[in-house]
Amino acid sequence: MQCYVCDGEMSKVQKDVETTWKGKTVVFKGLSVYVCHSCGEEAYEPDDVKAMQYFIEGAIKQDNYPEIMNVEEVADFFRVSNQTIYNMLREGKLPAVKVGREWRFSREKIRAMVNQTEQLEQPAGIAARDDGLGLSKKDADIIARHLSDM
Repeated sequence: MQCYVCDGEMSKVQKDVETTWKGKTVVFKGLSVYVCHSCGEEAYEPDDVKAMQYFIEGAIKQDNYPEIMNVEEVADFFRVSNQTIYNMLREGKLPAVKVGREWRFSREKIRAMVNQTEQLEQPAGIAARDDGLGLSKKDADIIARHLSDM
């Protein structure tokens, strides 16, 4: 590959790339970079640039979320649709409070959930939501019946 600055020869290397955007520094480790032997200019693959922009914008946006978030803000945070958030609520996978007809989320609880090392997805099998009162006898009987059929 030829350098677009000096027409020198460029070679592909793995390196850590540090960038600053809106006063925040982000380091991408082990990125493939083309480096010019003559002038030191660096060039990146288009997909890598898109990925860096995606992660930087997401990191910057996270600081702009209010203390109490709505469904749309949580969907934007996770980069999923509103329907996915509603599905996760129905499945008991998100910590939330219903105020009237609207769901509200604590920004700190959502961030803490993201920072956990466990995945959001539950393992395959039978799962039941806990409403804080424990399983009802009816739910426990249904689960026991299904487990005995397995």
